[in-house]
Amino acid sequence: MTVRKERSPSKLTMMIVEDDDGLRPSLELSFSRRGHEVIGVASVAEAARHLQERSIALVLLDIQLPDGSGLDVLRAAQDVDPDTVVVMMTAFPEIKTAVRAMKDGASDFVVKPFDLEDLHLTVERAIEVRSLRRDVRRLERESRLGNQDSDILGESTPVKQLRDEIAKAATADTPVLVVGETGTGKELVADSIHALSNRFEAPLVKVNCSAFSEQLLESELFGHEKGAFTDAREARAGVFEMADGGTLFLDEISEMKPGLQAKLLRVVEGHPFRKVGGQREIWADVHVLAATNRDLKTMLESGALREDLYFRLNVFQIRVPPLRERGDDVVLLARFFLRRSASTLRKSPLELAGDAEETLVGYDWPGNIRELQNVMERAAILCDGGEVGVEHLPIEVQSSAFVQRQAPDKTTHMPSLDEIERRYVAHVTRRVNGNLSQAARILGIARNTLKAKLESDS
Repeated sequence: MTVRKERSPSKLTMMIVEDDDGLRPSLELSFSRRGHEVIGVASVAEAARHLQERSIALVLLDIQLPDGSGLDVLRAAQDVDPDTVVVMMTAFPEIKTAVRAMKDGASDFVVKPFDLEDLHLTVERAIEVRSLRRDVRRLERESRLGNQDSDILGESTPVKQLRDEIAKAATADTPVLVVGETGTGKELVADSIHALSNRFEAPLVKVNCSAFSEQLLESELFGHEKGAFTDAREARAGVFEMADGGTLFLDEISEMKPGLQAKLLRVVEGHPFRKVGGQREIWADVHVLAATNRDLKTMLESGALREDLYFRLNVFQIRVPPLRERGDDVVLLARFFLRRSASTLRKSPLELAGDAEETLVGYDWPGNIRELQNVMERAAILCDGGEVGVEHLPIEVQSSAFVQRQAPDKTTHMPSLDEIERRYVAHVTRRVNGNLSQAARILGIARNTLKAKLESDS
């Protein structure tokens, strides 16, 4: 997989495709003096090779070339990078061809013989159009990202660091390994990397490796030919083909069998692959992102993850922090999910009571963001007023936060389990203003059992 680096807009790389050995050097010198890096070639074949090997912002292109038409170069330039600007150079009899080139994507054309200053103005105008086009696309992308529910929310230090790492990962085609506990948002990281990359207009294809058997996963990745195995009734493209030019996200990579990991490694390293049952070699230009929620050291020691694949994927590792490390982000996310749930349920906006916020922050969140989202959806359903309180939260959230608040400091004794239970029963009963039936439902015990506990404590 070749990575072409974009040059600074102030000094573009341009290619002059002209077979006239007198005109071409003159144009090269003139544009070089304007501060551009200039490549001069005399054929379609040379032009196509340079387009594949480096990033070229602008092509000054003659229509008639010794080994073909300039239209072939125009198409090749657009295939490599749609942002490449092409200005055609044509003699008067070829104006119809130049007009056709404009319809096919050329920015402008000049008629030979031309005034050099007029040519410079035409090229500068084309560069400005290219810059404006890229700015519009960038603003559209930023606007789209700002409106996405999948955007990485939070103001804590770990999340700010995460966003910074995502932005850096999006600037290159280096494989990325995303690690983190279940429910932390690893898929959202993949969404953000793709959306911020230069591949954002190409496909983002996702595969959960744990959802397939070994044979079916190989077919899912690389495709298969008709009759390659039972039920292969027709040929099918794999996700590497589908994601060509874009991004491929392989979730739960550790669930892939070692034999298939070896085949994946070759493709990640830039080698071609074959469909299951196929003979033709297929090349794919894909940015590979992989994710796992398992401990990497354990995976390597057990052989669940091949070392060679791990080292190839782990060029750039992003750790998604668990929710318990994100401090007040819990409240920020809870409010976000609560507003969204209320809107879905067609309710008026809901607010979080202060004690509910305190309880949410005090909980450990083993299920991370996914668990918090579910808790807020449940609270929005249960809440009949405009404010979500502690009573609308699941019992395990309430009890965990309560127990944490009972933790002693260095000057007090450690309470026993019985003492913590008595305190919690009294706490819940007070919260419901002495309604024993409601308190019993929250505690998950019979009303008579609750009444007996209260009487024994009095």
